Amino acid sequence: MVTMRKLLEAGGFEGLNNHTHINTDSIPYVLPMTADYLLECAYGPYMLTVSRRTEETARMMALFAYASHIRALPLVFSAWTASTADCVMVQAVSLLLPSGVLTIGAVPNLSKARRVPVLSNVVDQGIDTLLDTQLMPSRARMDAGYVRRRIARSADMNRSRILEAGERGGAIIRTLGALAGVPWPQAAARLTEGGVL
Repeated sequence: MVTMRKLLEAGGFEGLNNHTHINTDSIPYVLPMTADYLLECAYGPYMLTVSRRTEETARMMALFAYASHIRALPLVFSAWTASTADCVMVQAVSLLLPSGVLTIGAVPNLSKARRVPVLSNVVDQGIDTLLDTQLMPSRARMDAGYVRRRIARSADMNRSRILEAGERGGAIIRTLGALAGVPWPQAAARLTEGGVL
């Protein structure tokens, strides 16, 4: 942490030369950045006023997105369309995954619903790639791409440390929580309860 104090007589800041280097690809940096990104997508300038439950949901989604860059997890987030903010967070986290399936429907039990795949052709996929590489993509696309690349880079850098505890999904999530520090172990425990991972 950098502490700065304005010195009137010098007209400058004390502490600028003795700051510590922050690794922006470290797990304790990337996970909170990802959770904040999800909250900002859904709640905009009101992200600091959300409930603790919503903050923890964003943390669980951030853990899920990060862990998915290590190994695909048998985990699904769902939201009712009556809650726009919840839907925006689910959509935003889907854009952070290296790959996955985004499913929507009007009934709670989608396993019994008819599925209609949405598959773009090669030309449409080329347009999508072009949109991601243009000089000024829309802010939402640019931000999602940036956060996804940061997660991927951090996951690549930390892969061996994360996998030391095991390659099962639950072990990956718990290790990420432990490496990130408080409050991440609690979010990891909530995400892995039930033993599915």
